[in-house]
Amino acid sequence: MKKRIRAMVLSAGFGSRMEKAGEKIPKPLVRVCGKPLIHYPLQLLARAGFSEVIINLHHRADEIKKELGESAFGMKINYVFEPEILGTGGGIKNADKNFPAYLWLTLNADTIIDLDIKALISFHQTHHPIATMVLSKAKVGQFNPVFADFEARVRKIGSFPATNISSKDLSAYNYCGAQLLEERLLDYLPDGFSKIIESGYHKALEKNELVLGYISDGIWLTIDTPEAREKAEKELFSCTPVFF
Repeated sequence: MKKRIRAMVLSAGFGSRMEKAGEKIPKPLVRVCGKPLIHYPLQLLARAGFSEVIINLHHRADEIKKELGESAFGMKINYVFEPEILGTGGGIKNADKNFPAYLWLTLNADTIIDLDIKALISFHQTHHPIATMVLSKAKVGQFNPVFADFEARVRKIGSFPATNISSKDLSAYNYCGAQLLEERLLDYLPDGFSKIIESGYHKALEKNELVLGYISDGIWLTIDTPEAREKAEKELFSCTPVFF
């Protein structure tokens, strides 16, 4: 049955830097402040009222599935196994084949973000873009910047597309990995492997589709190395995010 909105936690990555540093368990199960990393996005979704969630798996899938089981925080878990890893775009498009939806909310399993999901959904439904990217001013310069105008419309990601809009009329942000996607954005993605930025957002911007940025001022932490985990624990213990 096609649902109005589905939630998905992207969990199929390899976690190479963690494993090379000697980590013995899959990255989504790495403990941060005493609980598995993937619990953070799952708790956010449960707090927002979701009754089920989709988790895509590839690397060390059995270990993750065994740890989480069939439900978490009152939500049913639907697993989608990828025999070959499909990427940040392909994974969502593949999930839509089995669990179709008009709107997709996705979060990353390796990211801790203090995000009001209900407010994000309300923002998206008010403005009806093809996609809403959660953006942050934090760490600007460390990643490929996303440029938005004063109305929060995304105009460029990195240097794409070329535009005659003056840089003084745009603000630079970082993409937090959380997003809301209308099903028609998935039409831009090819079957098989794809990256959501290059195959989805770039094409949408090229076609002058409305892509909006939802600006988040809260905690945003990506844990992909032991050093990042240690830093995240210090930061989390020094504040009181809603999920803590």
